[in-house]
Amino acid sequence: MKKTILPNQFIAVVMTLILFIAGCNPGEEAHEYLSITNTEYVNGTDTDDGMIMRAYTYDIQMKVLTKLADLPYNSQYPLTVASLAKDTIYYSGAGKDKGDELFSYDIQAQTTQQLSSGLFAINSIIPDTVDHTLVMAAVKKGERPVKVIFFNQKTQEMNILNDKDSDTTTWDISFNPETSKTYAIQYSEEEQYIQMEQSNKAQTPMVPPNHSIIEIDPISMQTRKVIELDKEQILTLSARGDQIMIATAKHINKYPIEYSMVNIRTGERTILFLPIKTSRELCLSKDGRGFYFLGEYVDANVKHERGIYFYDLKTQQFEEVFLQKEGFINNFMLLSNP
Repeated sequence: MKKTILPNQFIAVVMTLILFIAGCNPGEEAHEYLSITNTEYVNGTDTDDGMIMRAYTYDIQMKVLTKLADLPYNSQYPLTVASLAKDTIYYSGAGKDKGDELFSYDIQAQTTQQLSSGLFAINSIIPDTVDHTLVMAAVKKGERPVKVIFFNQKTQEMNILNDKDSDTTTWDISFNPETSKTYAIQYSEEEQYIQMEQSNKAQTPMVPPNHSIIEIDPISMQTRKVIELDKEQILTLSARGDQIMIATAKHINKYPIEYSMVNIRTGERTILFLPIKTSRELCLSKDGRGFYFLGEYVDANVKHERGIYFYDLKTQQFEEVFLQKEGFINNFMLLSNP
């Protein structure tokens, strides 16, 4: 169900959403931080000496940025995520054969270990989920679709969701710490190819195939469709409590981008009018006050730098977290340190 909210109704709706999300864990103190990946030149100037992945954390309560480590940038997509609970950084790196694998870096010992084998690319890593399980959106060697992969850190075994499905691909994943469920954006590779062929033939912007969000139970591996959007791309998602925040577009690689909240139980969609520009990396805060995003905020009078910001849904104010001054911010994730 799609419900459009008029501008003068926005504050009331936002307040309802804040109470709805924040009410999931009353009385609990949030111990949250951002894990940030920034790629930079080794010599600070050019690629002559190569590039590095610089891993940072940002303490939300103290508002302190800390550099944890410099890691080799030799993967197809630079990706790091710091688990303070395990004192470990997980990252994508080049394996012995062609392709990227999952690696870990012990922050205290400053040692590296390759954890996976048989992968080709890794698009997302979520640590500290359920029963020592790490969740990835990754591609197996010799295959095309991106799969949701549950990696057991004790046994180092991979449990791949719908491993035999050669058509469905995963665009992005999110973990809901309130429900311990994983959520994934998925679409059909065949449908996308058909849409691409039609776009090329007509020389018009490409219309995306239908995109769905599924809920995955980490124990039973059972799935449930939360919502399916007709010929609309879901660019990113963030699940907290009973809500999922999404960014969507009607055409591939083309603005405008629309932002919505989706009720996990009912699939009801509420459109939000937000002064931001981002197509990836949205993270709802635990207290429900707002969300973190990677991109820019829209101001007709001032040009704002690309970076990580916090947007307060109640006050409609922005807070700068980490601006892109040196290198390039590739990704970030909101995590908890129990």
